[in-house]
Amino acid sequence: MISELICALVLTAMALRITTWLAAPWRALVAGVTLLVSLLPFPWGLSGWVLSYLSDFSITTGLLALVAIQHRLTGHYSLPVRELRAACLTLVVLALWFYPMSLGSSYADPYALGFGDTLLSGILLLVGLFAWLSRAYASCLLLVAAQVAFRFNLLQSDNLWDYLIDPWLVSWASGWLIRDRLLRVRENRAERLAGQAVPAVNGAKPVPVATASEG
Repeated sequence: MISELICALVLTAMALRITTWLAAPWRALVAGVTLLVSLLPFPWGLSGWVLSYLSDFSITTGLLALVAIQHRLTGHYSLPVRELRAACLTLVVLALWFYPMSLGSSYADPYALGFGDTLLSGILLLVGLFAWLSRAYASCLLLVAAQVAFRFNLLQSDNLWDYLIDPWLVSWASGWLIRDRLLRVRENRAERLAGQAVPAVNGAKPVPVATASEG
Protein backbone atom coordinates (compact mmCIF):
# COMPACT_ATOMS: atom_id res chain seq x y z
CA MET A 1 0.00 0.00 0.00
CA ILE A 2 2.86 2.41 0.78
CA SER A 3 4.38 1.79 -2.65
CA GLU A 4 1.07 2.62 -4.34
CA LEU A 5 0.72 5.79 -2.26
CA ILE A 6 4.23 6.98 -3.14
CA CYS A 7 3.57 6.28 -6.81
CA ALA A 8 0.28 8.17 -6.59
CA LEU A 9 2.11 11.18 -5.11
CA VAL A 10 4.65 11.08 -7.93
CA LEU A 11 1.92 10.95 -10.58
CA THR A 12 0.06 13.80 -8.88
CA ALA A 13 3.20 15.94 -8.81
CA MET A 14 3.76 15.25 -12.51
CA ALA A 15 0.16 16.14 -13.34
CA LEU A 16 0.48 19.44 -11.48
CA ARG A 17 3.75 20.21 -13.27
CA ILE A 18 2.08 19.68 -16.64
CA THR A 19 -0.97 21.80 -15.76
CA THR A 20 0.78 24.86 -14.31
CA TRP A 21 -1.15 27.05 -16.75
CA LEU A 22 -4.45 26.24 -15.02
CA ALA A 23 -5.98 28.37 -12.27
CA ALA A 24 -5.47 27.28 -8.66
CA PRO A 25 -8.92 25.68 -8.19
CA TRP A 26 -8.51 23.63 -11.35
CA ARG A 27 -5.03 22.50 -10.30
CA ALA A 28 -6.45 21.32 -6.99
CA LEU A 29 -9.11 19.37 -8.90
CA VAL A 30 -6.46 17.81 -11.14
CA ALA A 31 -4.45 16.80 -8.07
CA GLY A 32 -7.44 15.21 -6.38
CA VAL A 33 -8.57 13.29 -9.46
CA THR A 34 -5.04 12.07 -10.24
CA LEU A 35 -4.49 10.92 -6.67
CA LEU A 36 -7.84 9.12 -6.58
CA VAL A 37 -7.39 7.40 -9.94
CA SER A 38 -3.84 6.39 -9.03
CA LEU A 39 -4.93 4.75 -5.78
CA LEU A 40 -7.64 2.60 -7.33
CA PRO A 41 -6.90 -1.13 -6.99
CA PHE A 42 -5.21 -2.93 -9.85
CA PRO A 43 -6.04 -3.12 -12.76
CA TRP A 44 -8.08 0.11 -12.60
CA GLY A 45 -5.56 2.29 -10.79
CA LEU A 46 -2.59 3.98 -12.43
CA SER A 47 -0.13 3.16 -9.63
CA GLY A 48 -0.32 -0.59 -10.22
CA TRP A 49 0.52 -0.19 -13.89
CA VAL A 50 3.37 2.25 -13.28
CA LEU A 51 4.93 0.09 -10.57
CA SER A 52 4.71 -2.99 -12.77
CA TYR A 53 7.01 -1.27 -15.29
CA LEU A 54 9.21 0.97 -13.13
CA SER A 55 9.38 -0.96 -9.82
CA ASP A 56 8.96 0.73 -6.43
CA PHE A 57 9.92 4.30 -5.67
CA SER A 58 11.91 5.17 -2.56
CA ILE A 59 10.62 6.83 0.58
CA THR A 60 12.68 9.87 -0.34
CA THR A 61 10.86 10.13 -3.65
CA GLY A 62 7.52 10.12 -1.88
CA LEU A 63 8.52 12.91 0.51
CA LEU A 64 9.92 15.11 -2.25
CA ALA A 65 6.84 14.48 -4.39
CA LEU A 66 4.74 15.66 -1.45
CA VAL A 67 6.83 18.83 -1.26
CA ALA A 68 6.38 19.37 -5.01
CA ILE A 69 2.60 18.97 -4.73
CA GLN A 70 2.44 21.48 -1.90
CA HIS A 71 4.56 23.91 -3.93
CA ARG A 72 2.36 23.62 -7.02
CA LEU A 73 -0.84 24.12 -5.05
CA THR A 74 0.23 26.94 -2.75
CA GLY A 75 2.98 28.66 -4.74
CA HIS A 76 5.71 28.32 -2.14
CA TYR A 77 7.91 25.54 -0.76
CA SER A 78 7.27 24.12 2.69
CA LEU A 79 11.06 24.07 3.13
CA PRO A 80 13.59 26.70 2.04
CA VAL A 81 15.03 26.35 -1.45
CA ARG A 82 18.49 26.23 0.11
CA GLU A 83 17.59 23.05 1.97
CA LEU A 84 15.96 21.50 -1.08
CA ARG A 85 19.09 22.32 -3.06
CA ALA A 86 21.23 20.64 -0.40
CA ALA A 87 19.00 17.56 -0.40
CA CYS A 88 19.16 17.20 -4.19
CA LEU A 89 22.91 17.71 -4.18
CA THR A 90 23.30 15.04 -1.48
CA LEU A 91 21.24 12.59 -3.54
CA VAL A 92 23.25 13.18 -6.72
CA VAL A 93 26.62 12.86 -4.96
CA LEU A 94 25.44 9.69 -3.24
CA ALA A 95 24.26 8.23 -6.55
CA LEU A 96 27.58 9.03 -8.28
CA TRP A 97 29.31 6.90 -5.66
CA PHE A 98 26.67 4.21 -5.23
CA TYR A 99 25.53 3.18 -8.71
CA PRO A 100 28.94 2.75 -10.45
CA MET A 101 30.24 0.61 -7.58
CA SER A 102 27.03 -1.43 -7.39
CA LEU A 103 27.24 -2.11 -11.12
CA GLY A 104 30.72 -3.58 -10.82
CA SER A 105 33.20 -0.72 -11.18
CA SER A 106 35.05 -2.11 -8.12
CA TYR A 107 35.14 -5.24 -5.99
CA ALA A 108 33.27 -3.46 -3.20
CA ASP A 109 29.48 -3.75 -3.37
CA PRO A 110 27.77 -0.95 -1.42
CA TYR A 111 24.34 -2.44 -2.14
CA ALA A 112 25.20 -5.40 0.08
CA LEU A 113 25.62 -2.99 2.99
CA GLY A 114 21.92 -2.22 2.80
CA PHE A 115 20.93 -5.60 4.27
CA GLY A 116 21.13 -4.41 7.87
CA ASP A 117 24.87 -3.67 7.99
CA THR A 118 25.87 -1.54 10.97
CA LEU A 119 28.57 0.22 8.92
CA LEU A 120 26.00 1.78 6.61
CA SER A 121 23.83 2.83 9.56
CA GLY A 122 26.85 4.47 11.19
CA ILE A 123 27.77 6.32 8.00
CA LEU A 124 24.20 7.54 7.56
CA LEU A 125 24.20 8.66 11.19
CA LEU A 126 27.31 10.76 10.58
CA VAL A 127 25.85 12.20 7.36
CA GLY A 128 22.62 13.04 9.17
CA LEU A 129 24.54 14.69 12.02
CA PHE A 130 26.55 16.75 9.54
CA ALA A 131 23.34 17.78 7.77
CA TRP A 132 21.78 18.80 11.08
CA LEU A 133 24.82 20.86 12.10
CA SER A 134 24.79 22.47 8.64
CA ARG A 135 21.10 23.30 9.14
CA ALA A 136 20.21 21.16 6.12
CA TYR A 137 17.21 19.82 7.98
CA ALA A 138 15.53 18.47 4.85
CA SER A 139 18.41 16.09 4.14
CA CYS A 140 18.40 14.98 7.77
CA LEU A 141 14.64 14.37 7.67
CA LEU A 142 14.94 12.30 4.48
CA LEU A 143 17.60 10.08 6.06
CA VAL A 144 15.59 9.57 9.24
CA ALA A 145 12.33 8.86 7.39
CA ALA A 146 14.00 6.29 5.13
CA GLN A 147 15.55 4.43 8.06
CA VAL A 148 12.32 4.46 10.08
CA ALA A 149 10.43 3.06 7.08
CA PHE A 150 13.13 0.41 6.66
CA ARG A 151 12.87 -0.51 10.33
CA PHE A 152 9.14 -1.21 9.95
CA ASN A 153 9.57 -2.84 6.52
CA LEU A 154 7.07 -0.54 4.81
CA LEU A 155 8.30 -1.35 1.30
CA GLN A 156 8.66 -4.73 -0.36
CA SER A 157 12.44 -4.49 -0.43
CA ASP A 158 14.57 -5.58 2.54
CA ASN A 159 17.48 -3.35 1.51
CA LEU A 160 17.94 0.10 3.02
CA TRP A 161 19.24 1.56 -0.23
CA ASP A 162 15.87 1.02 -1.89
CA TYR A 163 14.33 3.20 0.82
CA LEU A 164 16.88 5.98 0.30
CA ILE A 165 17.29 6.40 -3.46
CA ASP A 166 16.06 5.14 -6.81
CA PRO A 167 17.15 5.95 -10.39
CA TRP A 168 14.07 8.09 -11.10
CA LEU A 169 14.70 10.18 -8.01
CA VAL A 170 18.33 10.78 -9.00
CA SER A 171 17.23 11.82 -12.50
CA TRP A 172 14.73 14.28 -11.05
CA ALA A 173 17.25 15.71 -8.55
CA SER A 174 19.82 16.18 -11.34
CA GLY A 175 17.27 17.98 -13.50
CA TRP A 176 16.17 20.17 -10.60
CA LEU A 177 19.77 21.20 -9.86
CA ILE A 178 20.40 22.07 -13.52
CA ARG A 179 17.19 24.11 -13.67
CA ASP A 180 18.04 25.84 -10.39
CA ARG A 181 21.48 26.75 -11.68
CA LEU A 182 20.09 28.16 -14.93
CA LEU A 183 17.52 30.24 -13.04
CA ARG A 184 20.18 31.67 -10.75
CA VAL A 185 22.38 32.59 -13.72
CA ARG A 186 19.41 34.30 -15.37
CA GLU A 187 18.60 36.22 -12.17
CA ASN A 188 22.20 37.38 -11.77
CA ARG A 189 22.27 38.52 -15.39
CA ALA A 190 19.00 40.42 -14.93
CA GLU A 191 20.35 42.11 -11.81
CA ARG A 192 23.51 43.21 -13.65
CA LEU A 193 21.47 44.61 -16.53
CA ALA A 194 19.19 46.43 -14.12
CA GLY A 195 22.20 47.93 -12.34
CA GLN A 196 23.64 49.18 -15.63
CA ALA A 197 20.30 50.75 -16.56
CA VAL A 198 20.01 52.84 -13.37
CA PRO A 199 22.27 55.74 -14.52
CA ALA A 200 20.37 55.99 -17.82
CA VAL A 201 17.09 56.25 -15.97
CA ASN A 202 18.43 59.09 -13.83
CA GLY A 203 19.58 60.94 -16.90
CA ALA A 204 23.28 60.40 -16.30
CA LYS A 205 25.82 58.53 -18.36
CA PRO A 206 27.62 55.48 -16.94
CA VAL A 207 31.16 56.36 -15.85
CA PRO A 208 33.87 53.99 -17.25
CA VAL A 209 35.70 52.02 -14.60
CA ALA A 210 39.16 53.23 -15.66
CA THR A 211 38.15 56.92 -15.59
CA ALA A 212 36.50 56.57 -12.21
CA SER A 213 39.59 54.95 -10.71
CA GLU A 214 41.84 57.65 -12.15
CA GLY A 215 39.68 60.39 -10.64
